[in-house]
Amino acid sequence: MIALVNPQATSWRYRIPLSVLSIGASIEGHYPYEIIDGNVDRKLSETLPKLIEEKKIKYIGLTVMPGPQLHQSIKLSKMLRNRFPSLKIIWGGYFPTLHKTVVVNSGYVDYVIRDQGDYTFKQLIDVLEHGGSLASIAGLTYCNGTVHHNQRQELIDPNELPPLPYHKVKLAPYVSPTFLGTRTVNYHSSVGCPFLCGFCAVAAVYKARWIGLTPERIVTDLLWFKQHYNVNAIEFADNNFFTSEKRTHEFSERMVGRDITWWGEGRPDTLLNYNDRTWQLMKRSGCKMIFFGAESSSQKILDMMDKGGTQTPDTVIELASKARAIGIVPEFSFVLGSPSDVVDEDLEKDIEYIKKIKRINPQSEIIIYVYSPVFFEDAELFEMAKSHGFSYPTSLDDWLEPQWLNHDLRKTPVTPWLKAKHLRRIKNFERVLNACFPTNSDLKLHNIHRRIMKFLGYWRYQLSVYNAPYEVAAIQRYFRYRQPEIEGF
Repeated sequence: MIALVNPQATSWRYRIPLSVLSIGASIEGHYPYEIIDGNVDRKLSETLPKLIEEKKIKYIGLTVMPGPQLHQSIKLSKMLRNRFPSLKIIWGGYFPTLHKTVVVNSGYVDYVIRDQGDYTFKQLIDVLEHGGSLASIAGLTYCNGTVHHNQRQELIDPNELPPLPYHKVKLAPYVSPTFLGTRTVNYHSSVGCPFLCGFCAVAAVYKARWIGLTPERIVTDLLWFKQHYNVNAIEFADNNFFTSEKRTHEFSERMVGRDITWWGEGRPDTLLNYNDRTWQLMKRSGCKMIFFGAESSSQKILDMMDKGGTQTPDTVIELASKARAIGIVPEFSFVLGSPSDVVDEDLEKDIEYIKKIKRINPQSEIIIYVYSPVFFEDAELFEMAKSHGFSYPTSLDDWLEPQWLNHDLRKTPVTPWLKAKHLRRIKNFERVLNACFPTNSDLKLHNIHRRIMKFLGYWRYQLSVYNAPYEVAAIQRYFRYRQPEIEGF
């Protein structure tokens, strides 16, 4: 018996645990298994031991993202190792993919499945159950006195994989109201990303590989959600939904008249090069908002990030104007505080650049992160971070330290080149910006709340007075203002 676990993450709503469902699909009909979602079951430390004893669980697989999921996964794995020494503990997800050696050297994780685990997980269970060679399993890392990193698992075409076993979870709790619609679910229509941005974990994992589901398959699945759960909005979890204009165009054609709104992530230069007819089709098909990685106002930093393609600061300006004309809300993400010898100058330019975008398209949503290094060998940005004194923990237990939780949430990361004044400047500007332009994704805010925040933030925003916005911070705490970069929709 196998338990597939999605540890708890920070979110104001539940999301379908697509990663463990994918693994479940790979073993469906071959091995009995249970799926446990820590976002629904908040007492995993009690649930899992009982399940292991009652169901005689032999293998437990955890999908592990940095941040709260990592912290819970470490604590759970250590507890389970102590209570059930013979239990095989298997980690997958992008944290163990990037930090595989540290994870298998922990003493309480037996195997790491890197990249896509759809084939690797089943092959591992086959060998453990029936015998065979671990060395032959692509995408597997293990330690038998020596750490072994098997050859990489090539990208798997999702069109060749079996459908997800939605019957293994109760879907009703995952259907929830968002800015997109009153009944929203998440869905994954592609794997990977064709670019190599040096600050991105997806690029570090997939190395410029991308394959998408066919438009016909996507629409069939979405209509199933609509028919069975009355879903009227989709949040695409793809790392780059808009990679192929042909796919987007056909998908949009098939979605016109379906009364389903949707959101996805894309690159500014990719979407700017889309034909106007495709843009119009996207709008008619229900596309309500698109997330873009604007990142920086500096071409030098964009180059250092290895953004690739043809993205420049002017690309985002043009895109903001185009999105306004079409009527689709652009959500621009910025990564501030990259390692630099002129941090103060870069920050001020970024602030003015963001304000320019808001003048061009006031509906633009702005998401601000502080740069947190991602392990990406030979990436210029990561190498520069190391040159400024950055280094990762050398043991898995060290990731439990509070500074590493904050690092993974990308608000106060471990960045030796940034001083306290830089982090204050970023945070204070963000507070004022969010007061003057409250996010549309916070459904609990009433008009009176928005007017109060705008009243407090407007003069500061117009006069560029960001220091010590205590009154703004106080009212945002009182209203429990939510930030989509942390909590999602």
